[in-house]
Amino acid sequence: MTNQRMDKTSLKFLRDWFKKNAAELPWRLADLDAPRDPYAVWISETMLQQTQVSTVREYFIRWMKRFPNVEALAAAEESEVLRYWQGLGYYSRAKNILKTARIVAEHKEFPFTRKELEALPGIGAYTAGAILSLAYHQREAILDGNLVRIFSRLYALNFLPTDKKSNSTASAPVEVYWNYAREVADSPKAYMHNEALMELGRTVCKIKNPECANCPFHADCKAFAENRVSEFPPSKKHVQKDWHGTVLIIESRDHKILAIHGGQKFFKNQFTLPHFESPRNATAGIPAQAETFVGPDQIESVKVIGKFHHGITVHKIECDVLHIQTNLKAPASRNAEIQWVDIKHAQDFFANSFCLKALALL
Repeated sequence: MTNQRMDKTSLKFLRDWFKKNAAELPWRLADLDAPRDPYAVWISETMLQQTQVSTVREYFIRWMKRFPNVEALAAAEESEVLRYWQGLGYYSRAKNILKTARIVAEHKEFPFTRKELEALPGIGAYTAGAILSLAYHQREAILDGNLVRIFSRLYALNFLPTDKKSNSTASAPVEVYWNYAREVADSPKAYMHNEALMELGRTVCKIKNPECANCPFHADCKAFAENRVSEFPPSKKHVQKDWHGTVLIIESRDHKILAIHGGQKFFKNQFTLPHFESPRNATAGIPAQAETFVGPDQIESVKVIGKFHHGITVHKIECDVLHIQTNLKAPASRNAEIQWVDIKHAQDFFANSFCLKALALL
């Protein structure tokens, strides 16, 4: 590498490494030079955001079996899409996927430009670049956490793309990283370079215990040469918020569970079990907040059935679970924000692991 840039020799080392080490993945073709289906690229890359490859593998296979193309997805109900997404978290991704599928199906094809792709719900700079690069073989850059980590170590960049501009960089930090990514993509083999770097970051240039001896760039890596690999990229400051709450499983006399849409702390835009913030060990008796959903004279019994832990974005959550049995049959739903779900079908109805953890205690 010369002048802190990847030259043709370095990129050839990268391609050779990738051809030898590319893992078999359900969204990756055996022929690494073949253009891919833009729909499959879009779904796999969206699933892989904030989620490990090992987890996504089975989700992707199941998804593609049910929704093999954008038309099949566009015709689906949101509730079904959320069920197939259940367990991947960040449910806004699934909602945006459905919105985008309907737009694309209406226009009969995926857009071919970054501007058009980034105008679609849920498709940002990274996903747009992945579609254009892997599916259409355009010279488009991508930048994900793997590439950030590689560039930071390779060039000893002591800042992150999300940092504010400082005197240490002539350009905004995010542009420094994107410029390196664009250089990698400025090639007829951009699609292979992009995917090879993602694979390298996932399997070799890992966050912990990187396998530097197996890296095609180890002879040119500044962090490795200075024995400072563990210092790059610099740590991102995480502000974690502890949240304790109570989840209500309100069951009618005819064995239906109350589901609420909107007005809740978490999952505001999908059906969820009623929940609210509460102090620890404050579940004796009936919480006042429960009266929003069921009157005191309608309650047959109240029982604390356990607690569970959960994580949502920056929230570290601990919840007590109350099972409230009522003496009334479930009323006919006249409100779009309230639904009574047969207890036999509750596991399929609630499309998030938060609710499923509470129901598992029941």
